[in-house]
Amino acid sequence: MNFLLFNYFIFLCLTLFVYYLVNNKQKNLVIFLSCIIFIYSISPNALLFSLIFTIINFFGGLLIYNQKDKKGFKRFIFYLLLFINIGLLIFFKYINFIFESINLFFGIIQLDIRIELINIILPIGISYYTFQSIGYLVRISRGFEMPEKNFVLFSNFLLFFPKFISGPVERSNHFLPQIKSLEDFSQTKVSVGLRLILFGIFKKVVIADNLYSPVSLVYSNIHNYAGMPLIMILFIQLIYIYCDFSGYTDIALGSAKLLGIDIIDNFNRPFLAKTITEFWKRWHISLSSWCNEFIYFPFIVKYRKWGNISAPLGILLTFTIIGIWHGSNWTFIILGFLQALAIIYEFFTKKYRLMLTSAFPVWIKNIISRILVIVFMGISMVFFFSKSISDALYFLINLFKNIEINYSGYNLNLNKSEFILAIICFMILYGIEILNEKGYNLQSLFIKQPKYIRWTLYYFLIILIYLFNSNNSTFQYMKF
Repeated sequence: MNFLLFNYFIFLCLTLFVYYLVNNKQKNLVIFLSCIIFIYSISPNALLFSLIFTIINFFGGLLIYNQKDKKGFKRFIFYLLLFINIGLLIFFKYINFIFESINLFFGIIQLDIRIELINIILPIGISYYTFQSIGYLVRISRGFEMPEKNFVLFSNFLLFFPKFISGPVERSNHFLPQIKSLEDFSQTKVSVGLRLILFGIFKKVVIADNLYSPVSLVYSNIHNYAGMPLIMILFIQLIYIYCDFSGYTDIALGSAKLLGIDIIDNFNRPFLAKTITEFWKRWHISLSSWCNEFIYFPFIVKYRKWGNISAPLGILLTFTIIGIWHGSNWTFIILGFLQALAIIYEFFTKKYRLMLTSAFPVWIKNIISRILVIVFMGISMVFFFSKSISDALYFLINLFKNIEINYSGYNLNLNKSEFILAIICFMILYGIEILNEKGYNLQSLFIKQPKYIRWTLYYFLIILIYLFNSNNSTFQYMKF
């Protein structure tokens, strides 16, 4: 069941109707049954797998806590559950990648051995709920959290339908307290939720989907392009992935808000970041903060005796995992490695960069810094979208070859009116983000406007969504 399909909104309306019809004690049961129906509509096999996964981690959390006086056995249970969680993720998501890499190595050393690949289907959502369950088990093991004793509540944490397909990666200590004290209907929360859903669909349909065609075309036929088309895609792809993923996130946040639940936002104006370090505090926040909490900080604490070397090694490990998390391809590993190199560079050169730029006005430094971040992320995203390392290298090598400026569209399959509209809408969105960054709370100002002004904008967005719908209902991050 896709967020952009009409049947999802029918399902959501029915869920809300029943949810607010029952008393507060029964609301979690309604959410649980809705999650079951939602996942079953995607795939019965996905439902079976996710329920087995949930059962393992539910009883695993209880078992870890019950062995708190037997530290050795508690540690054994914890690492066993960690092995099961990570092992399942590796098997379903990375086993063929591992086999392909081994076969490639055998080919390089001219060894006539080949491992056959496995015909396997990746369980949808596994990357997200695996990280959620690992975080939950780690917190129980450290004594930071009590295990959840109600299976329905725990299932709602792992399988909550608004975030099941593509996150955000929730924290148990953030989500579980909320669903233990669900409240009655709130017109304010419902209004906020509906507004988030509308803006999310607008970003996805009007901006992202109308930029998808040129991005997809170039990466499917990379060797047919050079120069200006590649330069255009370098920036178009950033706008596309941002509006696609943040659009999904807004719909997820809005759907949860309709139920009175707040889930973690993934974005905080990332294109206004002045460093790559700051960018990752604003982009895919739920994943990057999860990796900070459960990978980076434990690593540097454990190896603090190594001195200054522990921090860059922790960064390298963290972003290698972030890269691998995105997909089973060497391109994603390089993507993570590039982010790590940039952040390590910033870590060691911060003092010198401040000295070097101290003579420049702040506004000039901010503009240059933001441009450099956008250019670097554009280059990095070449590895995100490329099918292979050779395709990514071709893209970068041919970026400035035969640069010609013309108005033919560069064979990018552009529908000019839709493309121009998407760019204009993004520029308006970017302008709003700049004003919000400066402290102008435009959302609060908008809500205070008369009803006819607010509803004029809502209807205008709905009309644009209807007129410029490209029927591309797939979200990029559903692949992960």
